[in-house]
Amino acid sequence: MFVVNADVALMGEIVDMEKTNHYQKFRKMDGKDYGDVTRFLKKTTHLTAREWMIAHLCSDFRDISNHSQMTWIGENLPDLVPFVTEPYSRHEVSNSLSAFKKKVRRSGTTFFYAYYAGLISKEEMISLIHTIVSDLEKLTKTEGNEVPESHDIEVQRLITDVFRRINEQMIE
Repeated sequence: MFVVNADVALMGEIVDMEKTNHYQKFRKMDGKDYGDVTRFLKKTTHLTAREWMIAHLCSDFRDISNHSQMTWIGENLPDLVPFVTEPYSRHEVSNSLSAFKKKVRRSGTTFFYAYYAGLISKEEMISLIHTIVSDLEKLTKTEGNEVPESHDIEVQRLITDVFRRINEQMIE
């Protein structure tokens, strides 16, 4: 049995193979193929469709020990994701999740380095953040999610804290 993360439509319900057809994360991608989804994602992220869907599935489907069941996810991909036609091996799922995490780290480093090194001014960074928020809203709507306003405030608080620490380090 697998527990679905509380963030997904099933809201913590136990999921078994008979219920996987109720997983709605990618429903707005019905009729799209893998290439279409990757092109959509590449307009605002560095992610491929493969990395995006695997990261979601590994987050959403965990066992009672809170571990992603990569073999189960790979075997059930065509039932879970409308633009996937063949199952993945455990190794393919693991590699995709690893690639996702590396891209997130590198993107974050690039984002903060530009400001830290003085390559982008404070005003330019603020403008970029507004564009990023707009892109995030587009992505979450595509996933069928509504982001609560409190989440936006928490993200803004975290980013502000990081910039404060960067500024403190720049002064030292």
